[in-house]
Amino acid sequence: MKRAAALVAAVVLAAALPACSSSRGATADDTLVVALPAPPESLNPAHNGSGAQGIVHWLSYEPLIRAKSDGSFAPALATEWGYVGTGNTEFAMTIRDGVDYADGTRVEVAHVVDTIKYYLGSPGPMKPFLTGITDVTASGRQVTVKLSTPNPILPYVFSQLVNWGDVISPAGLSMPDRLTTQTFGAGPYTLDTATTVAGDHYTFVKNAHYWNPSAQRFAKVVVRVIPDPNTATQALASGQVDVNLNATATLADQARGMGARVLEGNPGVLALYLVDRAGETTPAMGDVRVRQALNHAVDRAAIAKALGAGFSPVGQIAADGTDGYDPALESRYPYDPDKARSLLGGEVRFDLVDLLTFGMNTASQAVSAQLAKVGVTATIHTDGNDLNRFVADLTSREFAAVTFRLNTPLFASALFNITGTTSPLNPFQSRDPEVEAAFHALASAPAEGQEAAAKAFNRVVVEKAWFLPVATVQNYAFAKGVANLGEFAPNGALDVLDWAPEAGR
Repeated sequence: MKRAAALVAAVVLAAALPACSSSRGATADDTLVVALPAPPESLNPAHNGSGAQGIVHWLSYEPLIRAKSDGSFAPALATEWGYVGTGNTEFAMTIRDGVDYADGTRVEVAHVVDTIKYYLGSPGPMKPFLTGITDVTASGRQVTVKLSTPNPILPYVFSQLVNWGDVISPAGLSMPDRLTTQTFGAGPYTLDTATTVAGDHYTFVKNAHYWNPSAQRFAKVVVRVIPDPNTATQALASGQVDVNLNATATLADQARGMGARVLEGNPGVLALYLVDRAGETTPAMGDVRVRQALNHAVDRAAIAKALGAGFSPVGQIAADGTDGYDPALESRYPYDPDKARSLLGGEVRFDLVDLLTFGMNTASQAVSAQLAKVGVTATIHTDGNDLNRFVADLTSREFAAVTFRLNTPLFASALFNITGTTSPLNPFQSRDPEVEAAFHALASAPAEGQEAAAKAFNRVVVEKAWFLPVATVQNYAFAKGVANLGEFAPNGALDVLDWAPEAGR
C-alpha cells in the first residue's frame, strides 16, 4: 500500500524453480508454496515495501491489528483500539497478554513502544505513514500514540499491510542489522535460514510458541520468487506452487481452465505522477495549464483497451469502489488533443522514469506516443524491475514524472505520494495551500465524514492535475488445493492465516 515503490523489486530468477517433480505428490500436503513476482525489498519490516512482498512478514510477525480481505480489522496483538477524543490525534491500543516471540521470550507492552520508536527512527520507504507521530507511551496494558497532525488511518498503519504494526523482539531491536537476514517476530511462522536462499526462495516453519496455534494450518510455508507470470502459472498447473501471487488478467482464463481458483479485485490506479509540480527541472510542468493539457492529450479508453484484460480507463487517482472515488471526475479531462495544444502553448519536453512491472512501462510508452501528437516529448528511462535503482532515480530529482501504480486508501495514498515529504514518490516535496487544506480536512474528519472529505480532497488534486491517471488494474491471485482464500476487496488484505489445505489435497 511502501518505500519507494511499494510493490516490487525484482531479482532475475535463474530460469527454473528449485528441483522438484511436476506432480502434486512432490510437495507435502502440509506445505504451502507461494509464488511472488519479486523478492521482498528487505526482511527488515522497517525497510520492506507493501503489496504481496509483505507475505514474508505476514507469516513471521504478529501485527498489532490484523487487516482482513473484506477491508475490516480484527484483533491481533492489540485486542482493542481506537481514537481518543476528536481530531484523530491520539490513538490507544490494549495489548494482548500471554504472547511469546518465536524465541520463547514474552511480548511486553514496552516492546510495542520500542518497536514503534524504532520504526520512527528508521528511514524506510513506508515512513510517510508515520507522519505526525510525536510520542508513544505505555501505561499498564495500554499503548498510546500521540500525533502533532491528524492521521485517520492508524488501524491500517498498525496492521500487517504497512508493516508498522509488526512488533519486533528485543533480540531483533538490539542488533537491527540481523533483521535483514532473520525474523524476530511473534507470528505463526519463523524463517528457516538454513533452507532459505535470499532472492530465490524463503522457507518458514511453525513458531512453536505461537499464541493461536489454530491459525498454523500448514507445517511449512515456502515463498518462491518467479519473475515471469507465465512460468508462475505453469508452476501452479504442475503442482510446484499452491498460490500464485504473480498472476495477471491475461492468464486468468488459463488458470480457470486448469481448475484454479481466481481472486480478482483490490484495484490500483496506474498513472503518471507529475512530480515536478513547481517546475524545478522542467519549468513547463510548474504551470497547471500544462499539466491539465497533458491530461486532455491522452485517450485513456484506447490505452486501457491496448493494455488488455483487467485494465479500465480512469480519470482520477482513486479507483472505483475505493474511498474518495467520484464518478463526476471521470469527465473532467475528456480526450481533446486540440484543447491540449491550446493549453500547452508550444513544445514541452520532460523526462520520465518507470518500471517494467504491472504494465507500467507499457503505459508509459502508450502515453508518450499520444503526448507526441500534441507536441510533448516524454523521454522514458526504464529501471527494469530494480526497485532500488528506481528509488535512487526518483530521489535524484532528474525526472519530472514517474509512472507507478498504487492501491491504497486515499489518505494513505496522499501520505505516500502527495503530501508526504519523506516519500520517494514526492521527490520535489510538492506544496499547494488548497491541497494541504483539503488534506487536513480529510485527516481530521470524524468517521462519518471521511468519505465526503475524501471526495473533496480528490477533486482538488484532480483540478490541480498533479497526476495523469491512465487506468485501473485489478490485482489477481490464482490458487489450487487451498481453501478459505477469502476475497480481494478494495483496501483489503489477503487473509494468509485463514488459508488451509483443501479437503482431499
